[in-house]
Amino acid sequence: MRIQSINNTNFRGLFTDKSAQNGGNWLMEYSPYSWENNNTSKMASKQRVDVYASSLPDNEEIYSRFGDGGENSKDILGTESYYKTSDGRMRRTITEVPSMNREESLKVQNKKYDLFLDMKNNEYKRLKSNVRSVPQDIDYAKTMYNHYAQNIPFGIFTGDSTQNRTAEGMRKGFNHLRDTAEKTYHSFQLYDELRESADSIRTKKAANAKEIELLANARKNGKLIDISRRDIDGASNVLKEALQSVREAAGRIVALPHKTVTLDSILKEIGSKVKSADIPSEAVKYVENLIKKGI
Repeated sequence: MRIQSINNTNFRGLFTDKSAQNGGNWLMEYSPYSWENNNTSKMASKQRVDVYASSLPDNEEIYSRFGDGGENSKDILGTESYYKTSDGRMRRTITEVPSMNREESLKVQNKKYDLFLDMKNNEYKRLKSNVRSVPQDIDYAKTMYNHYAQNIPFGIFTGDSTQNRTAEGMRKGFNHLRDTAEKTYHSFQLYDELRESADSIRTKKAANAKEIELLANARKNGKLIDISRRDIDGASNVLKEALQSVREAAGRIVALPHKTVTLDSILKEIGSKVKSADIPSEAVKYVENLIKKGI
């Protein structure tokens, strides 16, 4: 599958090639997901993409090695973040830039999910192509087996060489049929795994889209408290400030790096016995515990 690199400087992540804006000199920026690296909003290590998986790594890698000794690493969007040429020249420096907030992260993840589903569809076509030849393979094995098997009634009157050729031909026919059956069974298992994982990705993509809409509407209506970016000082201060007046903050939603919750649910969890003056600090303590534990 050929994917064009994302070189548009208006695109905020994850990898963005800024070399064209840097006089042609290598400049690769990386903007992490809000939840990346255990909700720290920091860059995680690269992980290879598994087309059969039910999820994508946060910092996914599609690695290629070439016959001339070169190699490179791209994300699923096609942006090259590392390369080595056959003569040993290499570019691998990555500049980490501020992370995306949760809303931006979900949008980027859904772009990647679309391409991940394309990868799965291409793999499905490959499996289908493998299975398409099964009837011919079975006919071939049957023909071979029957051709040699017809010598059996006369085997006792023939020499050893004829018997050996007959036995070897029958073995080849049987082995071909066995290999075909094993290939078919293996392809079906892979197809089933591919189908289930694709369904899982579609479910996650739909949930992301729903949450993106929720966050966008809340932001538009002034009902969003966004503390999803954890790579800035005082990341939770905006929540503490909003809770200086609990009445005015009522009905808002809070974007954490890994999920979105209602402010009412936070207040319910910290309890009604908390003194009014302590509500902001207790709320911050509660959500930071959620973020730390990823729950």
